[in-house]
Amino acid sequence: MDNNYTRKRIGEIASVFIKHGFKNKIGDPRQLRLALEELGPSFIKIGQILSTRPDLVPMEYIAELQKLQDNVNPEKFQLMKEVIESELGDAIDNIFLFFDETPIASASLSEVFLARLKTGEKVAVKVQRPYVREKMLSDIRILKKLVPLANLTSTKDIIDIRKVVEEISLATEKELNFLEEMKNILKFSKNNKDIKYITCLKVYEKYCTQKVLVMDYISGIKIDDIDKLKQEGYDLQDIALKITYNYFKQVFEDGFFHADPHPGNILVHNNTIGYIDFGLMGELEPSLVKKLNNLLEGVATNDISLMMNSLLSIGIKKGNIDRDKLYKDIEGFYNTYSNESIHDYDLSNILEEIIEIAKGNNIAMPHNIVLLAKGIITLQAVLARLDNRITLMDIALPYFRDKIIKDKLKELDYSQLAVLLYTTLKSAVQIPNKLVEFLNSSVDGRLKFYLDLKNMGETFNAINKMVNRLIISIIVAGLLVSSSLVINANVGLKIHGISAIGILGYLGAAFAGFILLISIFKSGKL
Repeated sequence: MDNNYTRKRIGEIASVFIKHGFKNKIGDPRQLRLALEELGPSFIKIGQILSTRPDLVPMEYIAELQKLQDNVNPEKFQLMKEVIESELGDAIDNIFLFFDETPIASASLSEVFLARLKTGEKVAVKVQRPYVREKMLSDIRILKKLVPLANLTSTKDIIDIRKVVEEISLATEKELNFLEEMKNILKFSKNNKDIKYITCLKVYEKYCTQKVLVMDYISGIKIDDIDKLKQEGYDLQDIALKITYNYFKQVFEDGFFHADPHPGNILVHNNTIGYIDFGLMGELEPSLVKKLNNLLEGVATNDISLMMNSLLSIGIKKGNIDRDKLYKDIEGFYNTYSNESIHDYDLSNILEEIIEIAKGNNIAMPHNIVLLAKGIITLQAVLARLDNRITLMDIALPYFRDKIIKDKLKELDYSQLAVLLYTTLKSAVQIPNKLVEFLNSSVDGRLKFYLDLKNMGETFNAINKMVNRLIISIIVAGLLVSSSLVINANVGLKIHGISAIGILGYLGAAFAGFILLISIFKSGKL
């Protein structure tokens, strides 16, 4: 782009923003959206990127930016054909048996076409619009030049303009490189290959470049087309439950999740659920997943301290933190919602409040946590369309409580547990004799401390019986608790669908309890 274009574009950008009330202060959210739409595809995409960043932009602007429409007229096919052939180094007719020149989807950055490879596979071909990369990068360079001017206005008190432009630049580079999306599809497919009700896309790496992406074509029903789903005989509640459990798996087990699960990106076909458009994905490091699980364990077990410490470990400290204030804020927030029915929770409000609590205590949430919040809010809207009797929270708390038990059991080393159980039982059997020896040594030991007590033998016998009963009671309690955990975790060999280990534990507890009762009744004392 030459200097004349740059100067002209700067004038155009400045003129549009001034027109919409951004001369000395930031305009209202609607005016910002209108300004971005007027400035064209590059700025529409920039606005869409910002709509995923409530950590950078106030929530009232986020809500408005999410209304940005990406409906753009298709490019002339000859221009798109030139991009395909330039990227793949061959004529379309040599690669594809059939290629529909009318796009099935058209957006600001790319268009998607239906085609069939020479090898017979029906595919979707995503092609970047010509020169869109150069135009977007040019607009971002211009925005960087305008940052000092923006910081002279009161806008800087609401939005960190420099930080926003930096984040837009990074996000745009990823969006413009289709090889990043290819990697996302491959990783998602690997993580979900064993989930029978999830369709995993195949990508044809041989035909993928920075500007062209070739993948399986999925023909299905949009997940919000309720009438058509009903006509096809789908169970809407079943779909809602499956998509929710899978999303929890993506987040809390895989640490890799679809960050934009809106209805246009989810299709139902052949009794499976298929995601499309993997341009926006969230990724959580294993350590961050563990911290998130700790936070949810705190919620599930009403542990305010665990919630606070988890939030501190997840967030980025931006200043001094008053732990007492943070504790009270979290406690107040938790108490507000603990008195309501789970079904009445407004998840979007909950997540917004958590982000505000963090901000109010000098804690910034990492970008991927913010992406997760956006994804969950979007998914809640999808669930509401499928079955308004179900909310994410209806499923979330039982899921997390069950997951906590399973995770704790997975952490157990069963060989060490067996050794520990053996040594504990062996030691427990020796307790009465050891106690008698200890008492004898106290009486007859080197301290020369003598007691003249009558009926000491009867006293020892009573202590012996008491300790024996205590040991049996502990063993019974331990067997009952451990057996319940094993049965709930649904692990190991099954007898009529119930864990054999758990059944043996219950039988052992019953036998030990029976011995204890006989001992008590024989003594004549309860």
